[in-house]
Amino acid sequence: MEFWQRVHWFFTSKCNERCKFCFKPDFDEGSADNAKTLTNILTKNDVKEVVFTGGEPLISKNLDKSLEILRDNNINTSIHTNAILLTSDRVRDLTSLADEIAIPLDSMNRKTQEYLRNEDCLKQIKKVFGQLQDADVRIGIHTVATAINMKGVPKIYDFLCKGRFDYWKIYEFNPNLVKDRTKSVKRFYEVEKLSGRHATETDGGVRCLFADFLLMEEQMSRYKDKRVKFVGFSDYDRAPYFFLDSKGNAYMATWFSQHRKPIGNLLNEGFIKVRDRAIKKYSEGPLYDEDAFIETEQSQPLWVRGAWAGNYFDEEFDDLDPKYHNKFRHLSELYLDRIKKQGEAPKDAKLNYTIIC
Repeated sequence: MEFWQRVHWFFTSKCNERCKFCFKPDFDEGSADNAKTLTNILTKNDVKEVVFTGGEPLISKNLDKSLEILRDNNINTSIHTNAILLTSDRVRDLTSLADEIAIPLDSMNRKTQEYLRNEDCLKQIKKVFGQLQDADVRIGIHTVATAINMKGVPKIYDFLCKGRFDYWKIYEFNPNLVKDRTKSVKRFYEVEKLSGRHATETDGGVRCLFADFLLMEEQMSRYKDKRVKFVGFSDYDRAPYFFLDSKGNAYMATWFSQHRKPIGNLLNEGFIKVRDRAIKKYSEGPLYDEDAFIETEQSQPLWVRGAWAGNYFDEEFDDLDPKYHNKFRHLSELYLDRIKKQGEAPKDAKLNYTIIC
């Protein structure tokens, strides 16, 4: 499937939660006619899958009609919902229209889940997970891994294994996507709390969020469960994303993108013109968003930059505290093995640096 054949549709920016890590765009949802027109455009341009997200897509009164049109045109659909509005009747209705329902689960601790989502929703999520067990629909689980909830990932897995699920994606928290992080001092420190410790010259970044993310991935790998995938925001094997909002605006994000870039409007320009522009921008690679590429490369901790790319100065290793050497090397080896699997480094690649451990 080509990347543009999987459309992530921000169906509405309205939401009934106020998640600490929210990255939804703000836009006027538009009319029912708008939604119908956009849906029909997707059916006529070889789109294979539409992922409905938001905001909270279940708030929109236009959702079911779009799902119905896509179903009748044999286009796969997925609904990413926070589960608050999913009653047993609503689950039954949606499973006749959608192929997949994905719900969030960030912690098995009620207070932690409530802190992250600003809503006491753990009981409801567990209830919906139970209701989906016998439904004829794929079940997806999404977890945003932050410094607050990272250690609780294994407990989520223990819970999920009591039922059935088709996939579970654990996303590394990306503070760059939080648009309002500089809105106020309070909001800034909320995002900093989710991000955890920053890399220092003495620790080389071994205590930062990405380090904890890779160590948790290593811990969970012992289960050898192919349904579980850790998704880093700078992963080389991350496919580009083709986004759409209900005003017809299309956006694109590639593996290195720190922000979603607008590329056109389907209602004004037509699907083909916008699609071709997206394909061109994807082919340009870092040239498409050079600033984001440089930011991604330079913001990586030293154990990442030293593992393969060689994007470091030898002097940086002089400040590394010897007590972190073993963990530093272990993280570098984990990262190098990770990018080998992603096809970015050759199978026989070795660490780029030498330090005394």
